[in-house]
Order: sequence, then C-alpha cells, then structure tokens
Amino acid sequence: MSVLSYLRPHQVLLHIPKTGGTWLGDVIAANRRWYEAPLVRQLSHGNSLARVDERFGPTVKVGFVFRDPMARLHSAFDSRRNFSRPTRNTPWTEAETACFTRFSSFDAFARAFGENSTHPDRAAAEAALAGVGHFKRGLGFFFGDHDRLLAARNRVLFCAETQNVRRLLPDFARAYGIRPLREPETARSHSSAAFRTECSDDARAMLRDRLQGEYALYDICRRIEADLHGASLA
Repeated sequence: MSVLSYLRPHQVLLHIPKTGGTWLGDVIAANRRWYEAPLVRQLSHGNSLARVDERFGPTVKVGFVFRDPMARLHSAFDSRRNFSRPTRNTPWTEAETACFTRFSSFDAFARAFGENSTHPDRAAAEAALAGVGHFKRGLGFFFGDHDRLLAARNRVLFCAETQNVRRLLPDFARAYGIRPLREPETARSHSSAAFRTECSDDARAMLRDRLQGEYALYDICRRIEADLHGASLA
C-alpha cells in the first residue's frame, strides 16, 4: 500500500472489539517491511461502516472479523473487568466502574437481563450495554440493522468468524492484494484464562433474548463468510 492509498484508501479493515482484530493487526504489522507503508489500513474501534462512508466515501471496500455475540460480550466483560490485561492496563471508564462494582461476574450481568425493565439490576445492565465501549460496539454499532448490512454486501471483501481467521489468512492476503502473510510468534491477544468468569446456561438464555438483533446480523455475517470463503473452509 502506498502512502496515498493509506491516506485515501479504497479498502479498509474494520476492528470489532473482542473478535481477534488485535491479533490480526499484529500479523499484518509483522509482515510489513521497514520501508513500506502499512499493508492494510486497519481502523480503530470507533469506525463503523457509516463512519467509513463519512470519512472515505460509500464505495470503499471493507473487511472484518466477527464473533458469536454472546461469546464476544463475555470476552469483553472479562477483559475490561481485568483492565485489558495482560497486554494493556487501561483504567476503567465511569461506565465500566459502575458496571464492574455492581456485577462481579458475567453470569450476574447476564442474569440482570431476566429482570423486568424497572429492576435496578436490569437498569444497570442496560446502562452498561449502552455505555461501555467494548460492550456497545457490536455488529449493530458497526453495520446498523439487517437491511443495511445486506445492502453493503457487495462492499465486503473479507469476512471471517474468529475461530476461522488463522485458516483464512491466505484469503485475507488475496482479498487485500498483499503478499502471503507469515504468522509471527508475537501476535497479541487481550484474553487470559486466569481472568475468565463462568456463565450458566439459564443466564445465557436471559441475555440471548436481549441480543436478538445482534444474532440476526451474526447470521448474515456467517452467510457472507460462507459465500466468500466457503471453499477455503470446506
């Protein structure tokens, strides 16, 4: 990618929190030669598809990694509860402080969505879902609704579920027109088994009802992945 192409890109990589985007970004960076501009323009968490349209125009192609909404939110909860360690040590925001002082585990957080709308725990959980950056920036934040994602289908050049990203690195390189990527030993992950909290099946069921819109978008993403990369995943 030239410097001009980086500043005024025709294709970008979105970064949905807790999907493996940090790992993928590290892989891309490790394959960049010292004299080159970045191989791919990976955007920060705040750049939704609508924001891409505002910044670069509505014809820019996009790629992204997605994840089961429940798993993504669980990972986000545990990661931010632990200040994004071990790779970072980022203090809590006001919204995160309110969330993690009230809910000591993801199970407790998920159960709050089984309460009625006037219950204090439900109100606190809804406030966290709307106010914590890693919580609110799911598929709905990035793509809007079902119809908007379908309308953007022809702009998607790479779409991989988290567990498939490593297998689809050759597809990623071809989609972005870069040389094959070598996986480094130093690619980071913000997850740590030492700080994972459990979540019961009944608590998951309560939260899943609240995430119906996310799951509708997730199903579309899986179809796009199959269309683009089905042969590589077979």
